[in-house]
Amino acid sequence: MTHATGTPAQPSTRLPHHARWTLRLGGPEWSASQLGLAAAHALGALAYLVCLDHASGGFDGLFWILAAVPLLTLSWTGSALPLAYWGLMLFGWFTLTPEGSFSWWSLPAAAGVAVGHAAAALGASVPPATQVAPRELLRWTRWTGVAAAAALPVGALAGVLAGHGDVGGPAALVVGVLGLAAAVLLLRTEPPAERD
Repeated sequence: MTHATGTPAQPSTRLPHHARWTLRLGGPEWSASQLGLAAAHALGALAYLVCLDHASGGFDGLFWILAAVPLLTLSWTGSALPLAYWGLMLFGWFTLTPEGSFSWWSLPAAAGVAVGHAAAALGASVPPATQVAPRELLRWTRWTGVAAAAALPVGALAGVLAGHGDVGGPAALVVGVLGLAAAVLLLRTEPPAERD
């Protein structure tokens, strides 16, 4: 191919629009968006551990290794491992914090859980070498923000009820069930079937 002047054209150094960067880590290739989601999962876990450290008054330094688990187990994102991982992390909260106490650190911890869980779920929804569409990433980011923001009124209500032992248990149960029902309603993907 030549320019209008008759000189040969220089080869383009830019990648075509459809080309994407991938990285091979001893197994399948991973897209940049998958690696970004793994980093977001690890940052959510780190934020959660920082909050747990403050709410519990500190814990053994060995537990900080848990922040790296999302990066070390990237190839198992599509399995039940992230669910088990977050189950262990939440179990740690109830084990390490004083029983029946409320800490305002639980609010940013909830945001860390929301970010970590959403990043793992979105990463599991596409093959490793696939770039996540920006529109899909924006949609997940928006709903993760809604889920994290929902922790604010629930946390405020829990803080108010923390000193009322007789009311706190049943009220927390009602708030939890209503929150779960609202989350299921918001995240439902199909409308209910119409009756004949």
